Amino acid sequence: MLIIGHMTIDELEFPGISRISPGGPPTFCSTYLKQVGFITKPISVVGFDFKPALRPYEELGIDLTGVRVDESCRTTRFRIRYDDSMNRKLWLLSRCRDIKPGDVTVNDDTVVINPVAGEVSWGLVEAIREKARLVSIDLQGFTRRFRDDGLVINDSSRDIVELALAHSDVVKVSADEVNHGVTRVKDKVLVVSMGSNLAKMYTNGKVYWFDKNIKVNAVDPTGAGDVLICSLTGYLKMGLNPLDAFIKAVALATVRVTVNGPFGMIDLWLLDHVTSELSRLVRYGEA
Repeated sequence: MLIIGHMTIDELEFPGISRISPGGPPTFCSTYLKQVGFITKPISVVGFDFKPALRPYEELGIDLTGVRVDESCRTTRFRIRYDDSMNRKLWLLSRCRDIKPGDVTVNDDTVVINPVAGEVSWGLVEAIREKARLVSIDLQGFTRRFRDDGLVINDSSRDIVELALAHSDVVKVSADEVNHGVTRVKDKVLVVSMGSNLAKMYTNGKVYWFDKNIKVNAVDPTGAGDVLICSLTGYLKMGLNPLDAFIKAVALATVRVTVNGPFGMIDLWLLDHVTSELSRLVRYGEA
């Protein structure tokens, strides 16, 4: 499974503590999905300043042959500031160049397109769609806009969800990234992530949600949405039906927030427990 988007350097600020860490969807998807048996390959462009960060990936056995180091740019870098409730604000501090067709070799039948700062064009999405059997899109990198000071805001058009669904099989969007109602979804899968309220899934004319959230000790939510879309795609690739894949993906994303950084080790017993609880709490209705 290919994960396409910028790997990043994240300056994380939590109440009382700060740290700098590798990040970005190819990072979180590779490290956390590996712990539940998936093999993923990051496709990314980073700057010269990312070279010292590559060693932990190599030690985990992650295939980095799809990661281009461009000496002419600095790695995409964010400042991510969390408050006591784990709500966050983001600032874009630097941005590497766009990911171009020449950077992408589609040598897998499953691709997750997950940009963070507009680095993937819709033209590239179309080219990937022609070559892959299962394509997922996370809209975060398509809806973000950046103020002069780098502050990240969301500014999506009304038809962006429909556009993404037309070019893919699975679409993930955060509740704060869309400001309009979701249209009826038939043979595709649309997931709306909602932070501590987990997520909703629209597919086959139905909407699925959870009756209540799961209480875990959240220490670092960074990358949870990335883990959600990537693991959902992985489980669908395995042949699971959308509902079972959704439950497992939400469980993995939930457990991810209980450990720090991209290289934390999740508690597999907790993952089983959360999966079981979510299976009990899931509800559905007509969309």
